[in-house]
Amino acid sequence: MYKKHFSIVTIIFLLFLQCAFAQQKSIEKYDGLLWEISGNGLSKPSYLFGTMHVSNKLAFHLNDSFYNAIKKVDAVALELNPDVWQEQMVRINKLKENYTAFIKPAGNDFLNENSFRIKNYSDELKTALQTEPAIVNSLLYRSYKTKEDFEEDTFLDLYIFQTGRKLGKKAAGVENYYKAELLIQEAYADMAKEKKITKRDRDEKFGKEYLEKIQNAYRNGDLDLLDSLDKRMEISTAFREKFIYKRNEIQANAIDSIIKHTSLFAGIGAAHLPGNRGVIELLRKMGYTLRSVKMNARNGLQKNVIDRLQVPVIFQKEISEDDFYSVSVPGNLYNLGQDYQDLNRRQYADMSNGSYYLVTRVKTHAAFLGLPVGQVLKRLDSV
Repeated sequence: MYKKHFSIVTIIFLLFLQCAFAQQKSIEKYDGLLWEISGNGLSKPSYLFGTMHVSNKLAFHLNDSFYNAIKKVDAVALELNPDVWQEQMVRINKLKENYTAFIKPAGNDFLNENSFRIKNYSDELKTALQTEPAIVNSLLYRSYKTKEDFEEDTFLDLYIFQTGRKLGKKAAGVENYYKAELLIQEAYADMAKEKKITKRDRDEKFGKEYLEKIQNAYRNGDLDLLDSLDKRMEISTAFREKFIYKRNEIQANAIDSIIKHTSLFAGIGAAHLPGNRGVIELLRKMGYTLRSVKMNARNGLQKNVIDRLQVPVIFQKEISEDDFYSVSVPGNLYNLGQDYQDLNRRQYADMSNGSYYLVTRVKTHAAFLGLPVGQVLKRLDSV
């Protein structure tokens, strides 16, 4: 009787352990930010990494595994390729400006007394010298003055790209800028049409506690928790369908196309990785083997060495549209739309090195007012 009772207890205990182990395994299904992609005929592995689109130091939990993975591949990709990002942004901005001008009612562009008013160019000089185009921060840094003690020099996605470029890797993107813009607009339109929208308390969504959970989950590489938190705050299934799931398919197909020919380190938003419809599972369904690569303690040695590297640039002469000036820059100067106080600015962001080149034109009306060049330069120097 005692043995029988003991056997039953033992079986129950073993079943309990098995259930607990299965539950733990399920919870840790997506237990890492860095994933190795192998199999399916690949001659060398590629890698998938979940990023956060921020410059917060908490997101930069990087170690040898991260840097070694980039060193092993031939190309590095983000969601969008930074090498062509600026040009694509300019084109789509131009299309928007053309459309705005097309639908704009007539009669708003007459000459008036302000058309002939001469402004004090000293004020415009001050503004030009003490500000930078907002687009520069968006492209290169995504930093905020109040948080600069807790931020890196750039946001994590671009850091991945810059690391790859400094190590001589080719650049790529797993999404098309125009198609991504269209898809995001469609996602918002679908959300506006959706009748069942979950209302979330703004304090809960943007509160400190929720943000801390997000940050801790990311730092710990817990994609399951990130996925749960993301779904908890979901307000529209229609929006998620296109903003997350449809883009997951696009990204997975792009990765599949690239790694058949070139080994790749792909850094995409961490929200795109987990789940049955996530990029990890989509690649597995294509026949690839994906395993989590552990990232333990942060190693600052490789980071410091790589951060000091510079990507060589070739300067070229850039001439203004009216042939008024020329300047040597390592890329095309772009006009990215309306700037702060309508300053006339052209800029080129060197995405690989995290620097930018800026030309600002200020009308002094010197010839009209009879001001000598020396006087204008003296005022510029004083400002």
